[in-house]
Amino acid sequence: MPDSGLFYKEWKHNKALLIMIFLVFMLSNPFTVLNTYISYQGCVANQNEWVGTCVFTINYLNGTFISLFWIWGVVLAVSQLGIERSKGLFDFTLSLPYTRGQIFNAKFLTGGMVIVIPQLIGYVLSVLLIMLLKPEQAVYFHNYSLGMIIVSMLAYSLVMAGGALTGHIFAQLLVSFTVTILPFLVITLPAINIDILFGGAAFLDYPIPEWMQYIFPITYVIPNWVEDSPKYLVIPAVMSIMFYIIGYISFVKLSNERNGYFFLWKALDRPVQVIVIIIGILGFGYFGFAATESFAGYLIGMAAGAVIGFFISYFAIYKKTKLL
Repeated sequence: MPDSGLFYKEWKHNKALLIMIFLVFMLSNPFTVLNTYISYQGCVANQNEWVGTCVFTINYLNGTFISLFWIWGVVLAVSQLGIERSKGLFDFTLSLPYTRGQIFNAKFLTGGMVIVIPQLIGYVLSVLLIMLLKPEQAVYFHNYSLGMIIVSMLAYSLVMAGGALTGHIFAQLLVSFTVTILPFLVITLPAINIDILFGGAAFLDYPIPEWMQYIFPITYVIPNWVEDSPKYLVIPAVMSIMFYIIGYISFVKLSNERNGYFFLWKALDRPVQVIVIIIGILGFGYFGFAATESFAGYLIGMAAGAVIGFFISYFAIYKKTKLL
């Protein structure tokens, strides 16, 4: 368990952000209920002027504020790792009489509490408001309110893991974004290219199990996931634990000496560069084929993708980024 001094340090370094995130998480859900009720009352007051019947219904698929909660998990993780590392503050942090594991756990527990506790408070307040105001229906209220706690933690743990592996903010965000679409890059993109090469060999014609879309972290950016079984939320919960473990091991084992470089673990540089080039070849090959509907366009796209992938990976991975 981290020492209280580490929690105090996290509080002092990120106090304004922690307070803002806490308030946003706590108040957004009740505000959604109140805002819907106020709109309903406005409809009732002007019913003669408006066409249709006024119905007090809360639908959490209609662009509620809490659908953006995952963004705050990203912001918090970037502040705790990316910004602190880019400003060169880790030298001070690592010089404190604590182990690396304690430091990472203090950061993660602080972030986890600021994400989970206010959302639970906001959920309870919203339940009380719904009991008081008595809407005709609250669509997906429980599933979405509680599910967003898991989704927010997924975003937070993913970006924390990205920050523990990388040497600056851009690398942290780029690695995190890549992981959110990684199943597409390693499953769907190769299948598309195989279909092109074999003239529609039916790889993409096979029905995909519904649960498989939930291994794509980017799935949770759009709130439609709430329409399916709540049991699928076990998948992001497991992924959150997995990303925490990756982040913890990376933070403990990797040094901070390569500050400013893309990866803190140098052995990742070359394999990741090769993977980026392959993805560039497959991706641009597909776009070349889609644009020209010819195999020649496919080959030209692959060649362009190889060149672009090489230069992007070279300048991103091997060029040191200046500190802020």
